Amino acid sequence: MELTFECPHCRMIDHTESVEASGRALCRHCLRERELAPDAFDAEGGLAKCPACGSADLYIRKDFPQALGLAIVTAGFAASTAFWYSERPLSAYLVLGSSLLLDMILYRWVPDVAVCYRCSSQIRGPGIDPGGRRGAFDLAVGERYRQERLRARALKAGGASAEPESKPAPEAGGDAT
Repeated sequence: MELTFECPHCRMIDHTESVEASGRALCRHCLRERELAPDAFDAEGGLAKCPACGSADLYIRKDFPQALGLAIVTAGFAASTAFWYSERPLSAYLVLGSSLLLDMILYRWVPDVAVCYRCSSQIRGPGIDPGGRRGAFDLAVGERYRQERLRARALKAGGASAEPESKPAPEAGGDAT
């Protein structure tokens, strides 16, 4: 499997192949290695968790640029509109049908990719969805992780740590209340 991740040190996007065998990911921009989650893969080699952050919350989407898909739909709509304007409805329907057929072919042909809600890492390759248990993007889960990122950013900007603080031990001979 291939892992595409954001380096926590230099914030550049990089990828590493054969992630299930390596256990480490090297950023080719800053040349730093990062540890991968040791329990990210199950016994059969299928994906159990995100290798980059260890989160079990992953979703499946098509590995296709959304901008290109939108461009195909827009071009089909524009060509169809031009044929409708010139009073050629059969040509307009043919353009719409061709756009639909192209979309269906691309949907079947383009492989899936698993995406982590927490760190947005992408995992490609066979075994990303063993048993078909992962679904499409869930807005509630995505919003929970978005709120988590906003809280961590606010804490960091305020100078506080995102880690929970431990309570100080009561002083000897003092009031423990």
